[in-house]
Amino acid sequence: MKKLINRFMISALVCLSLASCLKSVNTNVNDITLTGSFLQVEYVKDSGQTNINSGLQYFAGSTLLFPPADLTDTINFQVTYNGPTAAPSDLTVTLAPDWTALNDNFNNDKITYEKMPDSLYKILTPSVTIKAGTRVAYAKLVVYPSKINPTKSYMAPVGPVATGVTNSGNFGHIYFHTIGNPMAGAYTWDFYRYNSATNPTFPLGYNGGSFFGATVAWLPINPTNIHVPTGYYVQPNFLITFTNTGGVLTNFKAVIDPGELPGAYTANGINITQQPVITVSSDYKKITINHVVFNGASYRNNTDIYTKQ
Repeated sequence: MKKLINRFMISALVCLSLASCLKSVNTNVNDITLTGSFLQVEYVKDSGQTNINSGLQYFAGSTLLFPPADLTDTINFQVTYNGPTAAPSDLTVTLAPDWTALNDNFNNDKITYEKMPDSLYKILTPSVTIKAGTRVAYAKLVVYPSKINPTKSYMAPVGPVATGVTNSGNFGHIYFHTIGNPMAGAYTWDFYRYNSATNPTFPLGYNGGSFFGATVAWLPINPTNIHVPTGYYVQPNFLITFTNTGGVLTNFKAVIDPGELPGAYTANGINITQQPVITVSSDYKKITINHVVFNGASYRNNTDIYTKQ
């Protein structure tokens, strides 16, 4: 059985230039000499990603995708003093949600976010100090994933406030948010693999690679699109889509995510001979997806069964 890992998954956008990011402690940005200083917040992941995951440009990078069973997860972020010089004296910066920014991203994703209740998160460093002669102060925020309702979209747009210093127009907020999706949450996961084009003895007669009783988190892309891995091979994600009409879910479809298909299947000589067929129970709590592949030598008939916990 393959080791199954729920990952905190995010968009891996890379900051390629000062022109696109304005992430600079130099006196010159985009050939414009800075005459004033400003504050910028940056959410640099522990994984070593270089993108700053703040502002609308990197909105996806501040999506909270922790495993829903986690009791707590701690986020490290920072406040940067940008401009022609370092901080001339100690600068006290207050960090708090700016609820006026709650709908900043509406034109991009058309999602109406609710204010994230303070029962779901806590800013551990509501005040930080950028010391004289430096540019960065470090901050922490804790979230409580097990308390988050995965069907709701929440946001806590955190921004800095300091006397006499303006905020970056591009990167003055980290839009910490969750994306609500009625299918999101934790599931029990069974996977049956058959070394044939058909599985006439289902659920008996399964072969190596099958596993049972695993757990997996369904991770939303938006309110009607969601990711969930298949148990086959390197476990690429299914992209599941559906229609939500006043809480009634219909028109379920599943494909191997087109962005993952080339690397996961095509590059390894695996061809899909039967596209994924999805079946959803009337209460939306049991989902079965079957797809068939040919790996260059033999067929593999794969059935994933997910049961909402």
